Amino acid sequence: MFKYGLFLSCILFLLPPTLIGQENKFRFFKESDILKPFVSEIRSNVIKTEFAFINKLGENYYITDYNKRPFIETHLGVDLPVLYYADNLKKLKFSLDGEIGNILLIDMFEENTAPVINTDYFFGLRAGVVKYIDRGLIKNIGMKIIPVFHESTHIGDEFSLHGINEIPGFKRINISYEAWEIAAVLNDPDTISTNLFSVKAGIQGLWNRSKGYYVTDTLETKGVIVPPGKKNMEFHVQFNIQRTEGALCSDSWMQVLSMEIRNRIQFSYDDAIPEKRTWNYNIYFGYDRISKSRGRNIGFYLRYYTGIIPNGQFRNTGGYRYVGLGIVYH
Repeated sequence: MFKYGLFLSCILFLLPPTLIGQENKFRFFKESDILKPFVSEIRSNVIKTEFAFINKLGENYYITDYNKRPFIETHLGVDLPVLYYADNLKKLKFSLDGEIGNILLIDMFEENTAPVINTDYFFGLRAGVVKYIDRGLIKNIGMKIIPVFHESTHIGDEFSLHGINEIPGFKRINISYEAWEIAAVLNDPDTISTNLFSVKAGIQGLWNRSKGYYVTDTLETKGVIVPPGKKNMEFHVQFNIQRTEGALCSDSWMQVLSMEIRNRIQFSYDDAIPEKRTWNYNIYFGYDRISKSRGRNIGFYLRYYTGIIPNGQFRNTGGYRYVGLGIVYH
């Protein structure tokens, strides 16, 4: 009961007091432009397709020459708008949305079966408010609350079947949890198309700390008892620089440098190896083709990631490097 009360309190906290009054107009099921994910956000519903080279996939991947060819990682997602409110007089915007996303990592150019490595699914509810100030370099301030989101992950069938049948000590770990997130933003890009430096910082925690981030079945771990996780908090800061004025950019081609620094938990599925906190860096650099009519932009980006493997049960493996070239639709 406490969880539902806190959930409702978070939403009411973000609701502008004037929104409740009948004299103000607001719209249901209208998508807003505020508090969209930066392109570098590691878990987001931004649509992407990336071709990338990686250096490792843990100790259980049964194909050994994978670092000689590119992998494909796709991100699919959608916003489900519930409520949008804008008060031009008070320079205030509010939105309440659902969000659904999926991240797929596939060894597409493997010749025999092109196996799926991992799929992450997530969905949740997001509320946010932005206040426009427009004082020099400070354009606005805002806050985003995700009262609850769920994530679950699954390794591919070929990977799982081969591991169970052929690899001693193989474990299939079901990452599945519910969490909350709170973030503050300075200079949310919204529909701003001029030069802008934006910062976002946030914290994430589990609703069920005793359960942790994952569960196991001894049928999928060959009878081995996997210790539950003990740590649960994640912290992140994101930077986003966009330029349409100056060298190597224009009104039609926005230059973007986006980076997320996330402190998260490197899981351990072995009692002898403790969990530890790690710093993970996700960096994008590229250009968005600005569309004046569609409301969506197509971007072309280089990506570099270093840290723990961010996909599914592989989050127990550090020293991961990912270098890719991608197309982004957002």
